[in-house]
Amino acid sequence: MASACDSFRVALALALAAWQLPALAANWPMLGGGPDHAHQSTDALPARAVARQWEAATGGKVYAGPIADAGMVFVAGNDRRLSALDAKKGGVLWRFEAGGPISAAPALAEGLVVVATKDGEVTALAAFDGKRRWQVKVGGGIVASPVVRDGMVYLGSVDQFLYALDVKTGREIWRYRAKDYKYGGIYASPAADAALVYVGAKNGVLHAIFRDTGKPAWQAELGSSLYGAPALAEGRVYQGSYDRNVYALQADGGKILWRTELDDWPQGTPVPVGDMLYVCSRSGMLYGLSAADGRIVWQMPLGGEVRHSPSIGRNHIGVVATLDGRLVGVDLERRRIAWEQKLGGGAFGGPAIVDGGVLVVTQEGVVSAWR
Repeated sequence: MASACDSFRVALALALAAWQLPALAANWPMLGGGPDHAHQSTDALPARAVARQWEAATGGKVYAGPIADAGMVFVAGNDRRLSALDAKKGGVLWRFEAGGPISAAPALAEGLVVVATKDGEVTALAAFDGKRRWQVKVGGGIVASPVVRDGMVYLGSVDQFLYALDVKTGREIWRYRAKDYKYGGIYASPAADAALVYVGAKNGVLHAIFRDTGKPAWQAELGSSLYGAPALAEGRVYQGSYDRNVYALQADGGKILWRTELDDWPQGTPVPVGDMLYVCSRSGMLYGLSAADGRIVWQMPLGGEVRHSPSIGRNHIGVVATLDGRLVGVDLERRRIAWEQKLGGGAFGGPAIVDGGVLVVTQEGVVSAWR
């Protein structure tokens, strides 16, 4: 239970942060484009058919989406390799081999790319040339993407801890234990705003932790396991749960405002855009929910299983990659498919929006750029 002083700190910081929302990305330097997992870009996406600009093979299985910034694309693979590619032509700039398999997208900040492995190794590399700047090992495996904000790296582990590291040195600032059962832990990426870092645990508890101290602000018990990252917008936290529900909570205090049941397990992060919330279910249904009360405004089958969030351009064109190997552009205002292209395989990780185009990587490790 948060104290009155703690509640005031949260409310003040969230009020100041609200002036900066939504934090849309020009590029895509981490999961969802930024530490709030907005999954939106300041760039408009093509409203008509797209064409493949280039294609490159990384050589191994990939279960995470790409990230991109400063003319470079980064793809992490289950074969332990992190590949840096030229964003214009797809050529390999450098590669780094980690100590264990990588199942989550890295994070890019302050000239460093931070990558974490399933054996708990965390490494920061110079983005330009791949030279190692620091490397540390935490107490358990990491299967979700790190998030960087204001010089701090936040990442959760299956050892039940959320870690806060200094992005420049890797020094541990604090660790927070999200108490869970024996085979539980943190399997989701955290999200961070000006005051707090939010992360869900396998036992269904959503935790809010003070970013400066690592002390708990509040906890909320949701219906089931939390495998997707939360999204932050306008003083609210949106979270999908394994009980097939999407939840909206107050960022200040964690009160549950509403919950809405979908046809299947919500995938990735719910994406708030204005007064709407967009979320995909595992069955391949795209939902448009009212952000105010969770009411299902519309729903659309995408025709194939989906494992990630939609990525949305400034012009409300969203893009999703299916497990049956299709890249689908959706006009969210007209509520119809805008275009569709075939990929060489299915994609587990979500597409990135960069310079008005789309980057996507299949589970076979084939990266492609579309515009």
